Amino acid sequence: MEELGLLFRLILAFLFLSTFVSKISDISTHLSIVQAYQIIPYQWSKSFTYLDLGLQAIVAISLLLGLFTTLGLFLAILLLGAYTLAISINLARGRKKISCGCGGMAGNHFLSWKLVLRNLVFISMAVYVGQWSGGWASVDHYLLSGNFGIANWVIAIFFSSVCISLLMAISGEISTFQHILRKRQG
Repeated sequence: MEELGLLFRLILAFLFLSTFVSKISDISTHLSIVQAYQIIPYQWSKSFTYLDLGLQAIVAISLLLGLFTTLGLFLAILLLGAYTLAISINLARGRKKISCGCGGMAGNHFLSWKLVLRNLVFISMAVYVGQWSGGWASVDHYLLSGNFGIANWVIAIFFSSVCISLLMAISGEISTFQHILRKRQG
């Protein structure tokens, strides 16, 4: 089951990475979506927006590298739980015509109970990863195992380099795509 745990960890990592990149590239839109939820007092919305982005970045890096994975999973569950609660509150208020503000791989949709269900699936994936003890694709595993053989370090460094390269490639692709869209618009 290590393979499934790794797959879920990477799905969650790329989910948070892609939403982080999406939100940071248009932070004013993200701020307006946070304000549209009408849960956080207006004067705190900017601080919350920056905190949200910072926590998303920590989750993405932690899960991508498998470094401080327990912290990354805790923060992922905390964020997903907060998002789910905020969506549920607005749905209970009858407010469906609000963008979820998800961005990235998750896309942007109007609020619905499907989003609540989707987030519960993501939370379940995070809980499953938390039950998984780690493995060859986790920096934590090598740091905690005491097995500091050169082959293990090479694998850990290679895997981390691949993940960082993917992160840079995704960021570059999104920037290029946004540049093309701006040219078309004006």
